[in-house]
Amino acid sequence: MNSLDNIIKYIHGSNDFVVTSHVNPDGDNIGSTLSIYYFLKKINKNVYYVMNDDMPLNMQFLIEDVNIINSSEFKELKIENYTLITLDCGDKNRICVDDDIKGNCIKLINIDHHASNDFYGDLNYVVAEASSTSELVYNLLIRNEEINNYKSIDENIATALYTGLMTDTGKLTYSNTHASSFDMAKQLLINGAQTQKVVQNVFGSNPFNFYKLLGESLNTLEIINEKVAIMMVTLDMLKRYNVDFKDIDGIVPYARDIENVEIGILLKEKSDNEIKVSLRSKSYANVSRLAKIFGGGGHIRAAGCTVNDSMENAKIKILEEALKEI
Repeated sequence: MNSLDNIIKYIHGSNDFVVTSHVNPDGDNIGSTLSIYYFLKKINKNVYYVMNDDMPLNMQFLIEDVNIINSSEFKELKIENYTLITLDCGDKNRICVDDDIKGNCIKLINIDHHASNDFYGDLNYVVAEASSTSELVYNLLIRNEEINNYKSIDENIATALYTGLMTDTGKLTYSNTHASSFDMAKQLLINGAQTQKVVQNVFGSNPFNFYKLLGESLNTLEIINEKVAIMMVTLDMLKRYNVDFKDIDGIVPYARDIENVEIGILLKEKSDNEIKVSLRSKSYANVSRLAKIFGGGGHIRAAGCTVNDSMENAKIKILEEALKEI
């Protein structure tokens, strides 16, 4: 059952927390997780931000003063009776901590907006229609203010939530943007969100080599049946331009945003025979359904999966299914 009140009551009655998100973190993962982290600190809880992945380069500004540790470092602390809070993770298997950290928590709180989420937590706040998990955290903090009669959102929390909202809604342009999203953005501004800092760092600070890689990736672009556009980034490209794998998700909209194209696909070679696939759709195709065919998931308009095969074979397989979807 979704229950904000039960989650809020539980948080206030407990002491030790681990917060984390899914593997390959993005803006909404980081914004929602960081805002819960700051909130728990604010109410004098012991909280550990644990994540086994590195942060994308354009999100580093958010975590300058935050101690993020990996699973091994957390286990060395020998913390017992902790509650695990997962943010923006639709699949328990994709939580970005070691399995024994998941298994040894006394309670798991699951806050998420993926339609594929199966309510794997002991306490769940899952709303598939929400624009972002950051919007769900915002709802939780506003409800906490109503129940406990004190201000929950400060400048740091507002900036983190604004980052999550802007990245998951494409700066309030995607179809998952609702009236509530604009209301949230307004209130975050009132509460001190550093909007220009978010815009400059998240959307306006790509390194020069990113654009050189983008240019080469665009040269691989193909349009199939006028409705599907596909492009790729190889390991050789990443090495040639010294760009990290985690910093290339911003390329996929270039495939989707072509006139008449409905599905945009980016194939990303992470290692030999490991191809990560980013999927975006424009108006009607369900790329979450497409991703599930290959064991992935996500949202109707944005999803991803992994194909364990060569780049060329992955391309053939993905295109075959994408053409069925349109």
